Amino acid sequence: MAEAYSLSFHTVGAEKNSEEQVETGYQMQKTIMIISIPICALGLLGNGTVLWLLWHRIQKTKFTVYFLNMVVADLTVLFYYATVFILFLRAVPISLLCLHIMELTHAVGFNASTYILTAITVERYLMIFFPVWCECNRPKHLSEIICALLWGLSCLMSLVLYFACYLQFDPALNEDHFSCGPTKMFRVIVNLLVFLPIMVFSTVVLFIRMLRTQQDAPPAKLDITIVATVLLFILFAASVRIIEIIARWVPKVHIPVVFLIFHFLDAIDSSGNPFIYLIVGYTKKEMDNDSVLQTFLERALLDEGDTAEGVTWAPGTK
Repeated sequence: MAEAYSLSFHTVGAEKNSEEQVETGYQMQKTIMIISIPICALGLLGNGTVLWLLWHRIQKTKFTVYFLNMVVADLTVLFYYATVFILFLRAVPISLLCLHIMELTHAVGFNASTYILTAITVERYLMIFFPVWCECNRPKHLSEIICALLWGLSCLMSLVLYFACYLQFDPALNEDHFSCGPTKMFRVIVNLLVFLPIMVFSTVVLFIRMLRTQQDAPPAKLDITIVATVLLFILFAASVRIIEIIARWVPKVHIPVVFLIFHFLDAIDSSGNPFIYLIVGYTKKEMDNDSVLQTFLERALLDEGDTAEGVTWAPGTK
């Protein structure tokens, strides 16, 4: 069995800090944990509920397929965060193999969530601005095919990165001996210079269209959901990734407390999506409905045109 490592602040980087600095960092760590663990619990509950409704109660459409896959990715990320936070708080020894699996799982989930959210924005952009082309040329199961390809790309990116760089927690490994630099740069290019600009461009165009058309008619709930979800992603997950890249190149920035704050902000992003869906789909006149959560979710995730495709709406929905 591989040697056990502890994720406690007392062991991570303790050799380079005085006892007083370590104790101060540990108190900050405990504060972050107290806030983070309930957020992860709410996120797991919210994403789990959305997953169940999308899988069992709401008929599949091109967009619900995307959102279903994004929920699975967010659940994967949140399971990782909850585990890491508990291990940090309890200072539980953990084997190197478990660390490998945890880091790899997080990378796969986070990358997949980013790629699928980009696919959602692009799909919506094409539907609105090129409706005839989409109706005539879009394959029936394109959403499923794209999601499968994006999960595959996420797995490939994560495996290549960790085979090249190994695990960042292992103090016995020196990244200078591996092909880490080019691999990390390739991940930055794919995630932040390819997918993120496409996501931002599509979302900005959708938002501008919403502002121009809201005087004639209220914007579609699906458009509001997409814009709000992307905004949450940019504010927390994307900005944190940029800071993390800077931290890797500036060693003084990469300290355990900053590392935990990165995870805390990522957890907010993965936990917040279900509540965005409920807020966007909320309406007072549906509060007496027996399937109120299903109704709110349908209003937030289904396009008005989906009713023509045989989607069953809850009573009272528009």
